[in-house]
Amino acid sequence: MTLQHTDEKMQQSALPPSKRFSLRNVLTTSLYALGAGLAASLMTVVLMGVLRLAAGIPTPVELFGDFVLKHISVDTFLRLLITFGPNAKSTPLAFTLLAMIGLGTLLGLLYAVLARVQWPVAGYRPSRRELLVASLLALAMTVAGILLFWDEIRQNFLGLPIGWATILTALALLADFSLYGLTLCLCFRALLPQQLRPGASLVAQGRRQLLSRAGVAALTVGATGGTLGLIRGYLDRFTTYDGSVTNAHNGFTAPITPNSEHYVVTQNPVDPNVIANVWRLEVTGMVGSAGSYTYEDLQNLPSTSRAITLECIANGSNAGGRLISTAVWQGVTLRTLLARHGGAQASATYVAFYSVDGYSVSLPLAEILAADALLAWRMNGAELPQRHGFPVRVLIPGRFGEENPKWLTRVELTDHFVGGLYSDQGWYNGPLHTMNRIDRPRGKLALAKPVEIGGFAFAGNRGIQKVEVSVDAVSYTHLTLPTILLV
Repeated sequence: MTLQHTDEKMQQSALPPSKRFSLRNVLTTSLYALGAGLAASLMTVVLMGVLRLAAGIPTPVELFGDFVLKHISVDTFLRLLITFGPNAKSTPLAFTLLAMIGLGTLLGLLYAVLARVQWPVAGYRPSRRELLVASLLALAMTVAGILLFWDEIRQNFLGLPIGWATILTALALLADFSLYGLTLCLCFRALLPQQLRPGASLVAQGRRQLLSRAGVAALTVGATGGTLGLIRGYLDRFTTYDGSVTNAHNGFTAPITPNSEHYVVTQNPVDPNVIANVWRLEVTGMVGSAGSYTYEDLQNLPSTSRAITLECIANGSNAGGRLISTAVWQGVTLRTLLARHGGAQASATYVAFYSVDGYSVSLPLAEILAADALLAWRMNGAELPQRHGFPVRVLIPGRFGEENPKWLTRVELTDHFVGGLYSDQGWYNGPLHTMNRIDRPRGKLALAKPVEIGGFAFAGNRGIQKVEVSVDAVSYTHLTLPTILLV
């Protein structure tokens, strides 16, 4: 029995280390792979955040969000809006970020299977096979990202033109996933048990192993802190419905809304912060001659000022009728701009407006020219505020605010309809509806005393022909309209 037992031990010791206790080795290797995947994912998130804040490059999380939004219906969008309430943009973004980190962690297992690393390993330098697998994994993720988000990668939140923005975002995806692959490769190798070096003691070997694993842990903790810091920065700059309570002047709505009180609706968790020196406005497509303008060039064009009212399509009972505001806008008309480029070609039937954040709108050209659309760079006598679309936004009288894009970067004439978030979700695409709102009286009223009634009616560029008031729904009193020309 003793001889047999000794022989079995000798046979076991002759096996390669990676073959002993195979189930335990598989579980141990899996834990190492998951740990390396987590560290690599968090490091990648930090790089994504840095590129977003420093260079205006959208993160894969935002690209995925934009991609999903274009493929859901209006009803689904509204359900999500109701479910998440005031956090309707930040919460899905956070869930997507966590899902991305989780996927990156699990990809560590795929890397371990493909790399086929036998441990204990000799040193911390990855083999050629490990580097090749990491490189192919990064390349595959980059190609998949570019193909999946091709319509989304044209955006840049600092205002780079669409062509340059597309190239920069594609390169950023390559950098993100290359960092992921390299970090995954190095961390996995650092976590694996090391062979005993010739002449080294077990104590020294154990110390080196402890330091390498502690380094991976420190990297993970540091990346986690960086990720949380970036998320906090995003939330600090979070924008949503605001500026919607504009009751001033003793309870009556002011004819012209101050910039600070003008309602704001945006698709972005963090809005663009356009740098005028890098921004360009491109005029392209089916025009006589294409061209582009700097911010200074644009301001030198013939301009006009006009009071125009914007209304969100969600304005109504849920928003309290407060998502509507009026400002005096200054800019160049679309007709004047196109005339500088030889006008529209005979077959041009649509005009598409593209924003630096990837938002786009396509509308019938004849209708938009008839409405005398304006490309504005000033608002109520001041430079167009960043949150309202600096450096230039579109104003189309008679159309809901969602069809008046901010942060404009390209005007393109086409012979076909070009999709966008608003149309792809299936929102109403047509002239805005006639609406009215009563601002006063509110609350309890004293009997047998005069009552002041105040509010407004709005019908876009169709105008309001008359306003009548009734206290019994039988007889109506015709009111004299104020001479305020709003469109």
